Amino acid sequence: MVFINDTRNLELFAKNPANKTEEDIRMKVSALSDDHEIKQLPGHNLIVEHILKLNIDDRLNKNDLTLVEDISTLKINGVDHHLLHLASLYCCLHKPDVFPIYSDQHHNFYQKYIKHFKLSLDPDKLTDYQVFAAALNDLVTRAGIKGKMNYIHLRKFGWLYADSVLKESRV
Repeated sequence: MVFINDTRNLELFAKNPANKTEEDIRMKVSALSDDHEIKQLPGHNLIVEHILKLNIDDRLNKNDLTLVEDISTLKINGVDHHLLHLASLYCCLHKPDVFPIYSDQHHNFYQKYIKHFKLSLDPDKLTDYQVFAAALNDLVTRAGIKGKMNYIHLRKFGWLYADSVLKESRV
């Protein structure tokens, strides 16, 4: 299940995979401005310049998950920001089977999940993309849906169904 905006964004990113010019990046960041968590962010020009300076294409092609943290760390108007949702969505739209989309919507669930299954992750460090991705990937594997859904699909599942499923869950 993918919504029309996701389909358009996936097509846009597939047709424009490069991140070599400001225009390449600005077009994609602008497309993401409809996202509810990104809509309110200040400094889209700063975000574009930041991504351009990082020269991300090689790291995207190598499926380097540490890229998300590097994109997410940015100073806007003198204030440090950790734009994990934006950075993970940007990378995910380039590679939907590789980069999970960060959201703090279910932090409480993931904290309990990590503790319940005694994962070797710190449940208080879910804003670290590596921890978040490892917890989500563990859940995907345990649920038997690895390879059946990409991270765009999983995001939609979280939005539409996770709250009702979590109410019935023991975790």
